[in-house]
Parts: sequence; C-alpha cells; structure tokens
Amino acid sequence: MCRDDDVVRVVPLQRTDVAYKLLSVSWMNSHTMTLVDVTERAHVVDVRSDDELEVLDLSSVRLVYASSFYKSLATGGNVSRALACAGERACYQSVVSGGGSCAGGAGSCQLLLLGLRAVHALTLRTWSDRLDVLVRRDCYAAALQLARSFYDGSARAVVGRRAAGDRHRAQVAERIMELLGRYVALSMTKLCPSHGKLEELETYFEVYYIQYPTVAFSALTLLVGRQEGHPACKKLSGGVLA
Repeated sequence: MCRDDDVVRVVPLQRTDVAYKLLSVSWMNSHTMTLVDVTERAHVVDVRSDDELEVLDLSSVRLVYASSFYKSLATGGNVSRALACAGERACYQSVVSGGGSCAGGAGSCQLLLLGLRAVHALTLRTWSDRLDVLVRRDCYAAALQLARSFYDGSARAVVGRRAAGDRHRAQVAERIMELLGRYVALSMTKLCPSHGKLEELETYFEVYYIQYPTVAFSALTLLVGRQEGHPACKKLSGGVLA
C-alpha cells in the first residue's frame, strides 16, 4: 500500500506457521507452495487452507548449496559471522520454481532442484494422475472420495483442468463412473474370497458393499442423478450376497 512517494506500507494478508525450519519457499501456482526444510524435505502446502498435501524426501537429490559464495572463500572469507552461518544452508538458485506451465491455470507447477550430479524436476500431478495413483494402489474408496471433491470443488491443489464449470464436472463424472465400474468388478472377482465360510463372505461384503458404497452412492447421487442403467449402479443396488 503506497500513500505517497516516500511512505510505503505493507499490509499482511495471511500468516502461515510451520513446525520446521525453512530452507526455501517456492510458488507452484496461485494456490500452492512448496516449502523445503533444512532436513531436505519438500512440503506441498495449499495456501488458502494451510493444509499440507504431501511431504517428499529430497535427500537422494544431494542438493547443492551456495556456501562458497556466502562465505566468500575466493576472497579469503572476509564476511561477517552471520553471513558465513547463513551460507551453511544457502541454496541460492538451487531450488527454482519454473520450467513448465500448469494446464488450465497460471503458474509453473514445476520445481527444479540442482543436485550434485543432476538437475531434478518435481511436478504437481494433474487431478487425473492423482486418481490413477490411488487406483494403482487399489485404494478405490480414497479415489472415489477424491473424485467427489474434484466434482464439488472442495479439492486442494487441482491441476490439469482443461475445461471449466459444467464441462469439467462432466469429465470428473465420467471418471467416477469408470472408477465405480472397476471397483465393483474387482470386488466381485479378484478381491472377493474364492472360498471360506458363509460368515467370512458376509463380513467381506459388509465391508465392500456397506462401508465403501457410502462413498459410491453419494458420488452417484451427487453427479449423475441415479443412472440406473449403468452397470455399476445395477451391481451396487443388489443384495449383499447377490
């Protein structure tokens, strides 16, 4: 805020407190930052909510520090003790936000790291890639919950939206129906016990058809208005031991 030519005032808009010592702060886009701490761990943080979305260990990168410049070793180390101390953890130009662009939004969405033997790039996953990661881990309940948050707009650090409004919701709706179809098929084939007592089978279906469908049915009701003709809906609407 500038009142006149000689007086400039800064108005704080938001304060974020963290439980670790910061090494670097980089903006990935207008909603997401990556904080690197002194133990070389990257914390992906949603700015608006202060939620920590992911933590990544960077020790294998072997980050390059600019200690020689801060300590002025080339000129005999003629610097203050404070500057020399800061040089122990100075990563000037070793952690840079840039090198790529976010699909569907402003920002780089990429963090470049200068390692001892290579340059490493960390990129925010698109919303579709985040679902794929959970599917590869067979975490279908978590994938459905995340997909619903993409649909209703409550998800954090959403990257890769190539459409806006109803078009994006339609794309997410298609992914949810796909997830439901795969989830139901697996729960009745690969994941289903091939033999055992009736009680074990009842317990299995109580987990897969009572607890998990709470997420599934809420997603269906939210976005597709009960598409009874869809195979996933038909299977989910059957009895527990159908």
